[in-house]
Amino acid sequence: MRQYNIYPECYVDTNLIGFIIGGHPKHKSTCNEVVKAVNNSDVFAIGIIDADKRQATLDPGFEEYVQEEKVDGKNRHLSMYIHADGRRFVFMVKPAMDMFIMHAAASENVRLIDYGFPSDFDAFRKMTKTIQAGQDPRLRRLFSAIAGFPELERLRDTLKYLMNKQYQASVEVAKQFFNGSLTSLDLPLYL
Repeated sequence: MRQYNIYPECYVDTNLIGFIIGGHPKHKSTCNEVVKAVNNSDVFAIGIIDADKRQATLDPGFEEYVQEEKVDGKNRHLSMYIHADGRRFVFMVKPAMDMFIMHAAASENVRLIDYGFPSDFDAFRKMTKTIQAGQDPRLRRLFSAIAGFPELERLRDTLKYLMNKQYQASVEVAKQFFNGSLTSLDLPLYL
């Protein structure tokens, strides 16, 4: 499988992003390592980070694509930061990927226990922080079950668009996939 210049922060993030893009992201251990990799990149690059209390410093060229705090009537979990060069992007997950996955499962009426995971957040988080979470097939099955969660669909469509188009990607089209005005039904028209 192809390895992409997409840098997820945690093991569960790495597994999810690999699931979404159908390739191998370049795992980093911390938010700071992800931001450093994207900041220092002179090629197309994407970072996926959690909204940690101590934020890593993005280059001054990054700006958040500001949207309403609610998506589909619920609190938004994802933010997208776009660099002025149009070839570097950072997606921030609030508060963190493990909580995002739990919210997606609850919204999609998916029981974590049916996939071999505890329903208690602290126990689930502990499992997602292990190195095994980077390749855990149970997580892949869970990701398939929650694939219809609107924010996950938007992240998937945006990443697929960006990874396929890279240097030819339109920032405006990427925003439309991210805000949901373009959907997976539109994706083939833009690839």
